[in-house]
Amino acid sequence: MSDPSTQSKKLQWKWIGISLVLYAVFYLLPLVILATKAEILSFVWLFAGVIVVGAVSGYFSEGVTILEPAIAGAGLIFLFFGTMILLLPRQINIGGVVLGTVILMISVFLLSLLGAWFGERAQKLWRSKAPVQTQNP
Repeated sequence: MSDPSTQSKKLQWKWIGISLVLYAVFYLLPLVILATKAEILSFVWLFAGVIVVGAVSGYFSEGVTILEPAIAGAGLIFLFFGTMILLLPRQINIGGVVLGTVILMISVFLLSLLGAWFGERAQKLWRSKAPVQTQNP
């Protein structure tokens, strides 16, 4: 049997999708809600939330999934700003948004990598291993 802790050569697209949903629900939605009520808390969540959601995704995934949450995080930023440009083309300066989006995508990608790595480490340390069975003589 293959060891589940070894890195697979292929991306697990299922976990990219799951991570994308996790980022949308547990990162973007609270960020939008906090932006109107608690500016300092929303600023903290802007960075910490990426790491936390990446760690949760890395912890609950099967096998080693470090790139998947990072791809999903960068994809979420791309989808968010792409939607904003499509819905509000006249209110948004496209030239300024493109550079900001690229910088934000890279930042979210790197923070997600860090979070996923933390999640994989936690998975390795905290998930219980199968108990070793001993034979009675």
